[in-house]
Amino acid sequence: MSDTVMPWKDGKRHLWALAPLTALIPLVALGLYDSFGAVWMLWIPFLFFYGLTPIVETLYGEDPTNPPREAIPFLRDDRYYRWTAFAVVPLVYLVWIVSAWYVGSHTLHWSAYLAITISAGMTCAGALNTGHELGHRRDPVSLFMTRLLLAMSGMGHFRIEHNFGHHVRVATPEDSATAAMGENFYEFVLHELPGGFRRAWAIETARLARKGKSAFSFENELVQNTALTLGLYGLLALAFGIGVLPYLFGTALWANLMLSSANYIEHYGLMRAKRDDGRYERVQPHHSWNSNHIVSNVMLLHLQRHSDHHAHAERPYQCLRHFDTSPQLPAGYFTMYLAAWLPPVWFRVMDRRLAAQVGHDMTRAYIKPSFRDTAFRRWHRPAGETGDAGAVAPAG
Repeated sequence: MSDTVMPWKDGKRHLWALAPLTALIPLVALGLYDSFGAVWMLWIPFLFFYGLTPIVETLYGEDPTNPPREAIPFLRDDRYYRWTAFAVVPLVYLVWIVSAWYVGSHTLHWSAYLAITISAGMTCAGALNTGHELGHRRDPVSLFMTRLLLAMSGMGHFRIEHNFGHHVRVATPEDSATAAMGENFYEFVLHELPGGFRRAWAIETARLARKGKSAFSFENELVQNTALTLGLYGLLALAFGIGVLPYLFGTALWANLMLSSANYIEHYGLMRAKRDDGRYERVQPHHSWNSNHIVSNVMLLHLQRHSDHHAHAERPYQCLRHFDTSPQLPAGYFTMYLAAWLPPVWFRVMDRRLAAQVGHDMTRAYIKPSFRDTAFRRWHRPAGETGDAGAVAPAG
């Protein structure tokens, strides 16, 4: 295949190299703070991702183009994309460790300590995103990189839960990582975070039981990865003092909340229908919310083309496609995270969009039980009752 010219050019090819570089923004902020002493400078990463990025991507626009089918094998086998993802690993560890050294070796006001923790936590969130990407690969190097990336935030269970739990149960009430209509982000987090660990433990326990082994065997991936996390935290505490422990747990918490933010917006209110045999229909493009905003898609390695990811979980980020039939978010993920953290804003933006997506037939939506009557009263106008033939109305 190397002797054949790829029949398509990836317009974002050189932009992908920028994705790992964004991990270094907290180090830039830390350097500025160390030089000038202004605490607000430590918030530059937050302002970059949640202030500047939404503005830039609004101006830069969307990219709905897809690689043609014949180009996908070439893209899949191009090592440039593989090494671009691998480059994230040393960079996020550099930021995480240098920030740990800084909080452990300097006397800081609580506001500076908090700002450094949040900034490094955003880098850890980027590590989780790349871990999500590499965790769908099967080669040993990618899986090793995945473990390193997830260990920073104590999320060693994520690969098991996501691949063998979420991808199986997505867009059903049985999936702790699918949010119901009317459920705010904070309610979602309270069941999504513990639910993910419980499901991963159950999956590994069942796998080991089939082999006649205990769930507490060191063959349990959760046990291995938890040991890796504790080892890393212990080494950093020994190297820089126990004063780094709030930093370590804080970065892990922030990264977990960022992952939960993604889970919350990706399938909000969408539900797969049950067939006559009691099983759910297969996952289809209309079971995931998507976004084609170029800037955040590059930063997140096409995470926002989520429908194709669920359709082809092992397809690498550079090959993921846009579907015209997939529900579209009004903005990129970073903007939608902000909306999710403000429930009244989220509900105002997304509930009408969800109702339009299901053709105002609210029996097709996944709704929080206590919100069901309200949702039906506000939005339930299915075809036959309104005479509108059930067309999906524009959601803007």
